[in-house]
Amino acid sequence: MCGIVGYAASGDSAEILGTRLLQANDLMHHRGPDDGGCYADGRVGLAARRLSIIDLAGGHQPLANEDETIWITYNGEVFNAPELRDELLASGHRFRTQTDTEVVVHAYEEWGDDFVARMRGIFAFGLWDGRRERLLLARDHFGIKPLYYSQQSDALIFGSEIRPILSLADITPAANYQALYQLFSYGFIGTPQTAFQEIYKVPAAHLLLYEKGEVTVRPYWQLSFPEDGRYLPLSAEEAAEQFYSRLQETVDAWRMSDVPVGSLLSGGIDSSTLAMLLTGLHGRPIHTFTIAFSAASHDESPNARQVAEHIGSEHHELIFTAADFDYLPEVVGRLEEPQCSATSVPIYLLYRACHEAGFKVIMTGEGADELLGGYHWFDGDRRVQSLLGLPRPLRTILSRLPIPASNAARRVLAHGTADPTQRYPLWHQLTTPTQLATLFNQPIALNNSQFIIHNSLFPLPNYPITQLPNYPITNYQLHPLNQFITLESQTRMVDFINFEVDRMSMASSVEARPPFLDYRLWEFCAQLPPELKLRPGQNKFLLREAMANRLPEGTRRRPKKGLATPHSAWWRGEELPGWAEEAIHPTALAESGYFNIDMVARLRRQHQEGRVDNGRLLTGILTTQLWHDQFLR
Repeated sequence: MCGIVGYAASGDSAEILGTRLLQANDLMHHRGPDDGGCYADGRVGLAARRLSIIDLAGGHQPLANEDETIWITYNGEVFNAPELRDELLASGHRFRTQTDTEVVVHAYEEWGDDFVARMRGIFAFGLWDGRRERLLLARDHFGIKPLYYSQQSDALIFGSEIRPILSLADITPAANYQALYQLFSYGFIGTPQTAFQEIYKVPAAHLLLYEKGEVTVRPYWQLSFPEDGRYLPLSAEEAAEQFYSRLQETVDAWRMSDVPVGSLLSGGIDSSTLAMLLTGLHGRPIHTFTIAFSAASHDESPNARQVAEHIGSEHHELIFTAADFDYLPEVVGRLEEPQCSATSVPIYLLYRACHEAGFKVIMTGEGADELLGGYHWFDGDRRVQSLLGLPRPLRTILSRLPIPASNAARRVLAHGTADPTQRYPLWHQLTTPTQLATLFNQPIALNNSQFIIHNSLFPLPNYPITQLPNYPITNYQLHPLNQFITLESQTRMVDFINFEVDRMSMASSVEARPPFLDYRLWEFCAQLPPELKLRPGQNKFLLREAMANRLPEGTRRRPKKGLATPHSAWWRGEELPGWAEEAIHPTALAESGYFNIDMVARLRRQHQEGRVDNGRLLTGILTTQLWHDQFLR
């Protein structure tokens, strides 16, 4: 695991960038404290910071082929590298190291660009082909590892984080208002946008080619589902056993390491399953880590202790209190963008505890909810579909009745259509366009063709779905659950879930590995009927069935709770810590210029009085101010 940075350039730019490369690389020391290296010639510069996990002594980067015509800077792990190495050895390739990095170089020589689709794991890399004078960037199937770029007049600059790009590029940091509108509309900044103008994300499962000054971005893999009704003919029992066998093989592959591997353990079924499988594969007790919350409403630590006792792990527990929100400025600096959430703070503390216990590699359960329809909006959408045939005025009336339903469910009931891609954003919507316009000082210019979903009857600005290359906006031959899974895996999962896990784990020099995001596992589950994933009253059915008689029954049946922080209660206090009050003081708000000062005061007053829960919006405002102070002042 590493942090990478580099460029391909021509003329004077190459010489100037070369003098800055070492300093840019050192800005990512936290991503790779064990080693660092640079390579530069008149056309390209590549650099890496290394967190040594495989072949501890032999993995110095950047790394080249035998005649040094191909160079790579690489971040990640390829868990099928041993298989690929055997194929390459049989074809006559020779290796100097045991690293998966060198496998990538020879795989490119043997199979060309298409080799990336065969890589199983977590990765982002930059590969320079000197013979063709071409730079190839690639990002893993689900965007587990980050990769950013900026195209200049005669150069392309890339990196694992944004600070190194800013230090290399001829860019004056400036806020990307379109990205901020996305954040406050739906809770994350969608690919390819970032919070900065002129800096973009390489999409998950895509290649970026830079050749002769031109950029081409294209997919190398796309998850496909069969048309509804054309699934694998397996019984529930057969599917559960096959799923268990495949998941066990996945965990076995993903634990590849020359250093110890631990596991997060929340007490939910996802992390409990991984911890149990890892224990069995290790053949000895493992170390597990959990975070408890002083707020009982958010605490799952007793469940984690129960599972830890069941599998016999050496269990580590830390406690999150309201005082830990003081880490938020540091966390925003690590994220390099604002968030309408504070979940990154406990995640940051959890991985810091892993590092302090001596671990570089940690298994984590992200991806199971996306794989098997575990989030509440998957089941909520299933419930609301039967009502969408009613006349809209009647649905609007029903949405206002005092029935047990979330605000999101009421919104979908009132405004949803038969198109799942139109309903999906409604489940995540934080603000209406009118609210967004009153919150921001900058006029909101909406590009309907780019940012509003096709045929939407309810205006939804800025949603990033339509920016996904080659995404079919509507395919009525697919089951609605499969369309939701596709959307979730290409948007929120990549740009919120995977993003914050990478940033918070690597801030403490820890590699987080989510085996539920193995693309082979996803290809298998895509062929299964939706009812094996989501059933009335039971989500993640397949996983729960697979773990029967393997996990405690209470763990197997426990409803999903999900990681959340008591930030709403924190905002209800009469006064925040000094650093927070200073950041959202009217003087500071006027200086940054993003937000309507009166609107911010109104949101806070409404929240403190308990009339509306504006906790996420207020957290977004605060983190935007903190981000501005650290990057743009």
